[in-house]
Amino acid sequence: MSLVLVLGILRAAMPRLNPALIQGLHTNIALLTVAFAGLHIVASIVDPFARLTPIDALIPFASNYRRTWLGLGVISAYVYVVMLVISWPRRPLGRGAWLWLHRTLYLAWGMATLHSLGTGSDARNQLFILLDVAAVAGALAVFLGIRVVEAWWKMPRLWSGLAAAALLATLALVAWAVNGPMQPGWARSSGTPPDLIGSP
Repeated sequence: MSLVLVLGILRAAMPRLNPALIQGLHTNIALLTVAFAGLHIVASIVDPFARLTPIDALIPFASNYRRTWLGLGVISAYVYVVMLVISWPRRPLGRGAWLWLHRTLYLAWGMATLHSLGTGSDARNQLFILLDVAAVAGALAVFLGIRVVEAWWKMPRLWSGLAAAALLATLALVAWAVNGPMQPGWARSSGTPPDLIGSP
């Protein structure tokens, strides 16, 4: 998801960068991401540990297992599926409407990040932390270093505000992750059903 986000920013901010190649990578990796998300959902339902049902995967905040964090993942998935439907293989909407709807993917990406940290059982795994840091830092660096710099001169107040919001959101995410999912006892406080805590 982060790579799709970065490629989308590069495509929008730097049109001279071989647009056909960037757009092709952006589209194909987005399709691959949706396919992997589908596999992730099926695997989560089939895995007997959390006892998730298709209803839990379809209705946000319906699950008894880490309700809030799982619900954010469900909403994020819906946003990605809607974007896929209105973007590929053809766009049924005008460019302006499509562009504004497409920007909701920033929020969906943020919700997916919260979902992965809040729901995942490996939030304290060193490789997972490294991948999360790379994904968030990379997306933030490209957003600030390319998108904001490229668009700032047109609307400095708007883009200054967006840059500040992105930085504050990232700092809030880091503070929450360090004091939440990476702390002992997160399984209990995140909403794991009591009978699953400590079970194999």
